[in-house]
Amino acid sequence: MTMIGGRPLCYRVRKSRRARKLHLSVSKREGVLVTLPQRVGYAAVPALLAEHADWLDAKADEFDVRMGPRVRQYGRGSEILVFGVPRRMEVRALPAGRSRPRFELAGEALTVALPPDQVLDPRPALERYLRRLAREDLPGRVTRWAGRAGLQPARVIIGERTTRWGSCSARGTISLCYRLVMAPPEVIDAVVAHEVCHLAHLDHSERFYHLLDRLCPWHRESRRWLNEHHEELIL
Repeated sequence: MTMIGGRPLCYRVRKSRRARKLHLSVSKREGVLVTLPQRVGYAAVPALLAEHADWLDAKADEFDVRMGPRVRQYGRGSEILVFGVPRRMEVRALPAGRSRPRFELAGEALTVALPPDQVLDPRPALERYLRRLAREDLPGRVTRWAGRAGLQPARVIIGERTTRWGSCSARGTISLCYRLVMAPPEVIDAVVAHEVCHLAHLDHSERFYHLLDRLCPWHRESRRWLNEHHEELIL
């Protein structure tokens, strides 16, 4: 914690092997986050915070994260995006003797039946549901887009990604964030197509974008949608 604008401000520091320079970010999900390259010591943090004090002060208030990341509350009547559609949640308790959560997606509603002790905090069950939905949906999209490009991934991994929606390794492993299933199908497809194109070109060269433009002409519009709706795709 530090003092910014005469008021306390909580922040986190993490080391990153990928980082090339000090980076400061503010978001509802992460709060105030300082990212340091491996070679940079923690002693560099106070000077970075002081240099950007005015910006930090404004952003921390804008995102309401002065005392840490905001946690979205879910319950009956809340809305959550599933495949780009805002679904109104109906949360109810399971009958006595049943403990396995049940989810039913119908139209613009998501019915959630949980054990009584989970009804007041459905977030963990929601995350498990979205992860399951992603495992059912995303690998098939990878297969379809890879087939269109005449490429073949070595492996597909579905998990959490905090800084990117997907990645492709030099060994041909495509990793995708499970929360992509909250986005519209055409946006999901654009992310998948992007990573599939990396099977042919690991960089963002002209050849890469030539392939991506041919395979998925709407990928730029989808990237803008993700940037504009990023906060809505956070549990």
